[in-house]
Formats: sequence, C-alpha cells, structure tokens
Amino acid sequence: MQRRGVLTRASIAGALAGVLVMAAGSVVMPLLAAAGQGAKQSEPGPEFADQVRSVLLSNPEVVLEVFALLERQEKEKQTAGARAAVEAEAAALFQGADARKGNASAPVVAVEFFDYQCGYCKGALPELAAALSGRNDVAVVMKEFPILGSTSEAAARLALAVRAEHGDEAYLGFHNALLSHKGGLNEAALSILAGAAGYDYPALVARGRQDDITSIIDGNRRLAQALSISGTPAFVFRDGEVVPGMMAADRLTAAFDRLSASTAAAQ
Repeated sequence: MQRRGVLTRASIAGALAGVLVMAAGSVVMPLLAAAGQGAKQSEPGPEFADQVRSVLLSNPEVVLEVFALLERQEKEKQTAGARAAVEAEAAALFQGADARKGNASAPVVAVEFFDYQCGYCKGALPELAAALSGRNDVAVVMKEFPILGSTSEAAARLALAVRAEHGDEAYLGFHNALLSHKGGLNEAALSILAGAAGYDYPALVARGRQDDITSIIDGNRRLAQALSISGTPAFVFRDGEVVPGMMAADRLTAAFDRLSASTAAAQ
C-alpha cells in the first residue's frame, strides 16, 4: 500500500496558517492589526499566538479543514510523483521483453507486479482474467516481484526458467498454476507443480540461478523502488496511475477503458 506522508509540526503549522488566511482571514487580519504585526515585523508575538489559538478554539471546523487540505495536498503530491516516475521508467515498464497477458501487441499496456506467495495476488488472478476476457486491446506485462522470502524468489526463478526454456505460453500456464496453488509454497510443492507440467525440476532450478534471470528480478526490484511500490499486487497504468493492492475486475475494466479511450483519442 502507498504510505502517506508524515505530518510534522511544521507542516501542520504551515497548513494552519494557510487555512486561517482562507477560512478565518476576516477574523485574523484585524487581530494582526491589533497586535501591531505590520509589514515591519515578520514574526508574530505571543499575544498574536494566543489570539490565533482563541480563533481556533472558537472555530474548531478550521482544524478539520486543515487536515482535509493536508490530505488533498499529499494526494496531489503522490499522484504527481507517481506520474513522473512512470514516465521516467516507461520504457522498462511498458516496452520490455516481459511476458504479457491479453493481446501481446495491444495498444493499451498495463503492468502487474506480483509475488507467488501473496494471497491478494492469488485473488487478483481471476479478476484480471475476467477483465481481459473478450477484449484484444489490452496487454498486461507480468513483473515478477518476489518480496515474501526465499520461497517467493525460488518460485519466481522457476517460472522465469520455464519461460527461458519453453516460451511465453508455457510461462503463463505455469504462472497461473503457481498462483492457483492452494496453500503455501515450498520446495516440495514447487517440484510437484513443475513435474505435473512435464518439466525437469532440477534442470529448471539450475536454469533459474543463471545471471540473466537474476538480472530480470533485480531490474523489477529497481523499478518497484523507483515507483515506491513496496507490496503486491501493484498495478501500473500508462497514464501514470499506480494502484497498490488487488483490483477487482470492474476496476480493472474501468482502467482499461480509460486508457483505451485516451489511446484512441491520441491517434
């Protein structure tokens, strides 16, 4: 999940000053004049502070306005930061050689960061399938982001080894099998799943340790850090929206429709 900014005393004081000017200016400005705080003095005195406190106590709704203002400013800051980060990393996010769900050559491209041991990623699997069903204008780039321990990384390396040796279709099938697995993953479960798919498990483990696969995982971690993504699943859209957490099919569909409309309008 995205983290809100820490509200420091300085930021609260600054917001209070701004809200006081906007919401209580008609009261505060006369107080300024009465306190002798003219243009020659830049620092209000203690009497003025007491009078401001009195205004706040008499108008407690101003405090609510302060926090609403802070939340709005923080959200705007996060949104702007996310858009800038997505734009800066657009090539690595949307134009890389990763496997894709949906129509691989579709004009609308989104990204999912996931971990095979993440319960919400498991829950997102059918939601994404439902959102992609019946449309060929969307591709979803699959970004392995193992953050839940060594088994998560072992599963990611195994899946990427399947792709390296057997191609995208095999990878997506194994990816779905891993996310559909009931219960926790461990070496025994990974071996069974690989064997059930007809793969040589020890050979895939060895392949998954090679440098090219390490580079993929390290690159995905770097991207996640650049986008302030610290959990899974996380969805990234080409217009700069970054959504932490699971998205239901209707929300995914709305996002795809939005992107499809903007893509069509730009052509």
